[in-house]
Amino acid sequence: MLDRKLLRDNLETMQAALARRGVQFAALAERLVAIDEQRRKAQLELDTLRAEKNAASKQIGQLMIAGQRDEATELKRHVAHLDDLLASMEREHAEMAAEADTLALELPNLPCESIPTGGEEAAVIVKQWGEPRKFDFTPLDHLALCARLNLVNFEAGARLAGSGFPVMVGLGAQLQRALINFMLDQHIAHGYTEIRPPFVVAPRCPLGTGQLPKFGAEMYHVQVAVQLTADTLPSPTMPPSLTGEPVGRWPDYYLIPTAEVPVVNYYREQILEAPRLPLKFCAYSPCWRVEGGSYGKEARGLTRLHQFEKVELVRVADPQHSWEDHEEMTAEAEGILELLGLAYRRKLLPSGDMAFASAKTYDLEVLCPAEDAWREVSSASNTTDWQARRANIRYRPERGAKPEFPHMLNASGLALPRLVIAVLETYQTAAGNVAVPAPLQPYFGGLKLLTPPDSGVPFI
Repeated sequence: MLDRKLLRDNLETMQAALARRGVQFAALAERLVAIDEQRRKAQLELDTLRAEKNAASKQIGQLMIAGQRDEATELKRHVAHLDDLLASMEREHAEMAAEADTLALELPNLPCESIPTGGEEAAVIVKQWGEPRKFDFTPLDHLALCARLNLVNFEAGARLAGSGFPVMVGLGAQLQRALINFMLDQHIAHGYTEIRPPFVVAPRCPLGTGQLPKFGAEMYHVQVAVQLTADTLPSPTMPPSLTGEPVGRWPDYYLIPTAEVPVVNYYREQILEAPRLPLKFCAYSPCWRVEGGSYGKEARGLTRLHQFEKVELVRVADPQHSWEDHEEMTAEAEGILELLGLAYRRKLLPSGDMAFASAKTYDLEVLCPAEDAWREVSSASNTTDWQARRANIRYRPERGAKPEFPHMLNASGLALPRLVIAVLETYQTAAGNVAVPAPLQPYFGGLKLLTPPDSGVPFI
């Protein structure tokens, strides 16, 4: 959420910055400033009327004591008129405040001045690492390797939940678990504290990180219906929605699209007392995202799923050093790819292609050599104070200091299963097997080669 005072005081400058994200946001900003100014004037009028009412009410008591009943009666009529006027003005003020709050939630973060302006076509490759593997045989793509080695059962996933929900089987499940544990161990070694968050959250959490209200249609929304009986008694531990109507909901939930959502909200509505910034967290989670439409080759196999797994990095940073934190986080995500020996490139996203909350984003794309395709496995973003304002996360730089909003940063460190695709295709052998990268071998009990199982769970 943008600082409204900054928006009021620098409207034209901020409109120009927002227009880099889309021309409609400049108009939204102007409307927000206008309605907020009306609300502020209405608030002054309300405060003046309340003061007048309080003074009149006090005077009524004095007149009654003095025996001036007629004057007191006349003043009571005036107070009743003020009550009616106040009620009407309070309704109008509440409507203006609600409109201003809605508009504020619809404005994205300001793009960093250093990023290019434009859409996806304006992205800039700022770094490339590793040599693409050259094969002396015809390589198999990940679908063929998964079938040969019995790693993934797409048909069973479709029977269980539908397309986009594959079942990892045998060595496939072990490979994914090995990658997750390897990444967590690496990030913990870099000073991150591991968090195991809830995988469902209340609406206030995606509202804080910026998925709501704009991207609600891309999230899995869960409503838990609760049937109450006539003898259900209110309980101090029971949510209010369960103590009213015979049938209630308890409450609305969203399946998380990334661990960023619960981890960023870990300190929501809190004031941190003189923390040693940055605070660094890593978290594993499954992720759910509604993927609409047909993507052809882009939707094949493990490339684009409704449910996938990821290790996420989050930092609560000092605003004076958050850009250095952003570079460091990005390098830590790159370090995973380098340890695994996977060719990748870093892409600086332009203003029109970033996430709603981001001020600056790097995408990391790993090479899937059999498909000759670069696949995104990480987005590393600095959201400045935008998420902190929405989630009301503050900190005192020192004891007794005025609370400030920290900068919130996030990065995938890294996302599966495209990482699985890159490992399988990069480390395949001419015989159709897959060598286990050296850093993952301890997580396989020393196993060095993935080969077809002699027996095991069949696909069908």
